[in-house]
Amino acid sequence: MINVVAAPSPGSVYLPEIVFCLYELLFAACTVQIVIGGSFERGRIIPSLLFGFLWCTIVYCPIACWTWNSNGWLYKLPSLDYAGGGPVHIASGWAALAYALVLGKRVKKGEHAVHDKPHNTTLVFLGTCFIWFGWFGFNGGSALNGTVRAMYAAFNTNTAASTGALGWVVVDFIKHKGRFSVVGACEGAIAGLVGITPAAGYVR
Repeated sequence: MINVVAAPSPGSVYLPEIVFCLYELLFAACTVQIVIGGSFERGRIIPSLLFGFLWCTIVYCPIACWTWNSNGWLYKLPSLDYAGGGPVHIASGWAALAYALVLGKRVKKGEHAVHDKPHNTTLVFLGTCFIWFGWFGFNGGSALNGTVRAMYAAFNTNTAASTGALGWVVVDFIKHKGRFSVVGACEGAIAGLVGITPAAGYVR
């Protein structure tokens, strides 16, 4: 953070360094949240916070640097990753899976404990709406300016999420003989958002 103030940022000459720094910090925070999701109903909060800090420092930061820094080896390949397919989704997804496997299965408490169904469908839907809205900033903001490319990214984000939701609903409808669920539509929307993120600014 030394001398990170108002000079043009590495990502865009239109943004002060401190704005770019905050934006990238939010990327890191979102990535750690995905990893910590692997501990839900399995682990305790303090060890999870410690693991999240260490994972972000040792794993996420180097991968992000390789991918988005102009001196990074993945950047020079060139590896086209618009807004975080590698550093965010792939790295955190595998880390969350490994974390969950290490912690083991959820402990069922009581006779009627059921862990294979959503706890609250309304909260799943509401959370998906928030994520969908936030993803416009995630993908659209990765252009780091207000150009047509940012609009392409936002448009592609919305289209992918909508298509993912519809696709999942159709599969649900066929598989369950005329029935589908709101949770399934939400899962499809999230899958669409995740799928388009690395290419959101490139698809035309």
